[in-house]
Amino acid sequence: VEQHGLSVIAQFWALGTMAAQAAARSAQTLPSSAWAPAEAGAFQVLRGIAPLWITGGWVRDKLLECTDANPAAHREWERVRTLAGCTFGDVDVLVDGISAKDFFFKVKKHDALRTALLGPPVLVRAQGARSLDTVKLRLPERDIDVTSLLDAQRHRAELEGKPRPTKSSSSGCSWSSLVEDAGHRDTTFNACYYDPSTEEVVDPCGRGLADLRAGLVRMPHTKGAAASIAEDPVRLLRCLRFAARFDFRLDDELSMEPSATDLGAVPPGRLLNELKKAMLLHNRPGRFLGLLGGPGEVHRTLFSEAGPATLESWHAAVGRVNRLESLVLEGISRGNLTARSVHWRGRPAHGPPPALLATDWRKTGIHENDWAELLLAALFWKCDETSLKAAGAQLQLSLAMTDTVGKLQREARQKLITVQSAPPGAHLLNAAVASSESPASFWDRWPAAPAGGAGDSAEPVGGVERAPARRPRTPKAWPPPQQVEGEERGGE
Repeated sequence: VEQHGLSVIAQFWALGTMAAQAAARSAQTLPSSAWAPAEAGAFQVLRGIAPLWITGGWVRDKLLECTDANPAAHREWERVRTLAGCTFGDVDVLVDGISAKDFFFKVKKHDALRTALLGPPVLVRAQGARSLDTVKLRLPERDIDVTSLLDAQRHRAELEGKPRPTKSSSSGCSWSSLVEDAGHRDTTFNACYYDPSTEEVVDPCGRGLADLRAGLVRMPHTKGAAASIAEDPVRLLRCLRFAARFDFRLDDELSMEPSATDLGAVPPGRLLNELKKAMLLHNRPGRFLGLLGGPGEVHRTLFSEAGPATLESWHAAVGRVNRLESLVLEGISRGNLTARSVHWRGRPAHGPPPALLATDWRKTGIHENDWAELLLAALFWKCDETSLKAAGAQLQLSLAMTDTVGKLQREARQKLITVQSAPPGAHLLNAAVASSESPASFWDRWPAAPAGGAGDSAEPVGGVERAPARRPRTPKAWPPPQQVEGEERGGE
């Protein structure tokens, strides 16, 4: 009887596995009309060199854009992306049956592809935290990063002490190879694979398409989130970043995972690279910083030098950032501000002056460094001068950038702010810290830019068109709705 019971259980398990595989193999169609012109040409040529799949963010964003996977998430992401002046990311391509190095040499000899590129192909060798060789191709619309499934299999075999696999069949990678590759990616919806030959998206882990529709961030590792984070702790930050960007909820394993200790062994450069991506305007950094303060208290690792005044009142600090974010997005939507949010930019000592410390009140273009300085001024509002410098050093900010953060704070702490005495950044920071006034009401009082000045002739930033200049108002005193020294309301 016991043997018969075990046999029945095994049969049910096999049927369940077959059903899951069948669901995963049921593909979502993504027509080639969704490709940009340069992408179409590149895909045609690349698949003539080696069998390939497209994966990662390109597939996710195309599913949101061209299907009914999650219309609400797509609308909000497109709104914020457009306002923030964010361009599209790279295309991740996975080739099979060939190493990245061999693929690189074939691309170099391919005349049709080389003429379509903006520059010569580049081979970035595996080194340090980069475990795989990567071939980088620059197209007019976006860049393509090519890695090899064969390289990934060989790398994992070396880690596990197994024999290195030989060259795969030229007919394409097996389903089991895709399932294995998917399990080592950050989220289920980033582990879907698009075949440009069949115009179909497959979901090897069987949950990516469903999680995208449901707005759920889950790790695809077969042994769960803890095993995935142990394998690469930076995946946790990526999950939080995508949850913040799309306003998705975290899977229960992720929302309760105490992972701060895992991050301590990661090289600081890798952590900072991911952290600085998440703090860009288009990624909704207020939400991200709020998630860092969850049960795992990851913020205590990433911002340990900010001091107890900031760390012990983290939710108030996040509230200031959320309010600042709402103010800036409202200003961009009205045409008072323009923005560019593509990748983190530092501020060199002899670079352009901070836009938010300009005093002429013309049309203000906020680049990545301007936004980062304003965000950090709100987040570190409770820091004294020593803690601010220590936090800046931990984030590897330039001295010029840390000085700008401090100057914004000093300007915003004035008891009476006027157009003549304080720059736009001080007004924005003051409103984020000391006021519960609505963003709409704040911008209704914003002084208009002078007509016919340099602000009208400057080029738009991030592809956002400038609104026509209005007639100047008479400069007047603009006291904050509440004194900065009083109780913080906006942040709570």
